[in-house]
Order: sequence, then structure tokens, then C-alpha cells
Amino acid sequence: MANTWTNSDGLFVKFGRQEGLVGTALGWASELSVMADGEHCVQLTLKDMTALGTAFAIASDTVTIPNGARIDRVVVINETLATGTGAVLNVGLYDQDRTSVYDADGLVAALPLASADAAGETVTLTVGASYAGSAIGTTLTNTCLISADYDTAAYTAGKLIVRVYFYIPSPTPST
Repeated sequence: MANTWTNSDGLFVKFGRQEGLVGTALGWASELSVMADGEHCVQLTLKDMTALGTAFAIASDTVTIPNGARIDRVVVINETLATGTGAVLNVGLYDQDRTSVYDADGLVAALPLASADAAGETVTLTVGASYAGSAIGTTLTNTCLISADYDTAAYTAGKLIVRVYFYIPSPTPST
């Protein structure tokens, strides 16, 4: 018997032990609530960098970035020394249907290990910055789940935190 399925409304449903799981093998994600000036933050904790694979994996079944959100910036924090010769991090977005890729590296695009390998090191990615994904500075047209993977070489250790800051733009007044 399957522990998960997608119902006719497109909602992801869990059963048994799956229902009680907070995160995935990658880690977990949480919404940190509304920050100053209406800004929101979603935090992805990659608890064990060795759990990353070369195929994108969804990090949380329940934490999303909503349709209409404008991604302002992404902050990558190395909590525990990350290692892996040649390892490169990608963080992207999946549509809520869990099968369609919205933007595979839309948040973090090929961030090399050397950019975030010391414990406590922080990298802020904004529009046009090196390793910034193409979704930064854009408004999402679908509600998305967060995904992650690596390129080139596997990570051999480490724990990273990825914070995605976004806001909902004000509607344009009609004339």
C-alpha cells in the first residue's frame, strides 16, 4: 500500500508513518513568518549535505512560496563545515503538483563549495549576483515547493541553511 498519493483536487496526502514526518532526508523547511515591512522568509535546513543527490529532491511537503510572491534575495548560511571537493549547490522550485519543475536552480545556481565552506560563512544572493538563481527578482506565477541538489561532486559533510526572502507586491490600482 502506498504511503502517499495526490488526490483529485491535486493535494498531496500522506498516510501512516509518512503523515508524521516533518521533513525529508534532505532536512526540513519552515516559514519564519512575516518580517519587517511585509517581507516573508522561508528557511530550508539542509541537515546533512551527504543526503543531496544529483536529481532535485523536494525539501518539504508543506512549506511553499505562494503564487504572486516576488523573490527578493536568498541567503546561504554554512552552519556546520561543508566539505566535498568540487561540490556545487543548486536550490530551485517545483510546482505544487510535485512533478513539474518551475525553475531547477531558480534560487541558487551552481554555488561552489568554496563560496560557503567555513562554519558561519554567509552568502547573500540578489539580482545579478554570482550564483543567484533566475527567480530572484521575479514574481512567481505558481505556488512552489523548494528543491535542492548538487552538481559536479557529492558533498561529504556539512549542514547549510538557505533562507528565501520574498514579499507580495501591491496590486496595481485600476484607473
